Amino acid sequence: MYNLMLAGITFAGLILRSIFPRALGLAWATPDFPLLLVVFNAMFRGPVYGAVTGFLIGLAEDLFFGRFIGLNALAKCVVGFLAGSLAKSIFKENIWVPIINVLAGSVLSLVLVFIMGHLAGARWYLANIFYQGLFEVLFNVCLVPFLYGPFFHLADRQLHLQEEN
Repeated sequence: MYNLMLAGITFAGLILRSIFPRALGLAWATPDFPLLLVVFNAMFRGPVYGAVTGFLIGLAEDLFFGRFIGLNALAKCVVGFLAGSLAKSIFKENIWVPIINVLAGSVLSLVLVFIMGHLAGARWYLANIFYQGLFEVLFNVCLVPFLYGPFFHLADRQLHLQEEN
């Protein structure tokens, strides 16, 4: 049931990211809803599930948006693994934990996508990526206080139900 919930939230996040009006955003940046889901899930499930979920969500994002299939999959896989590794021994109920994880994950994801994109032949300018990425990171971090609480309660309940069965 938890995995079905993740699939539904992933699909909703991809839809939100595609319809979020870039004109309302700063520097044509939009929040990375799939990345938020990867980080939140990794905090609950650990590094292995975080990496697998990050890869699958990133692949879905690449298939939905991307020109370079696998770019977001690899970046989100690494972010999911690291967020899951860091969150194993940290008190998840503290709001600063997901904020710091999302901040670090957003920056790492942007850096990895930029580096792998250049290796794949993309001609992105570092200044544009930095400017747009700065606002994307800010959007992501600002959304954490609003989205982490509902995700925390839903995931906690679903995982407890899954353990009981």
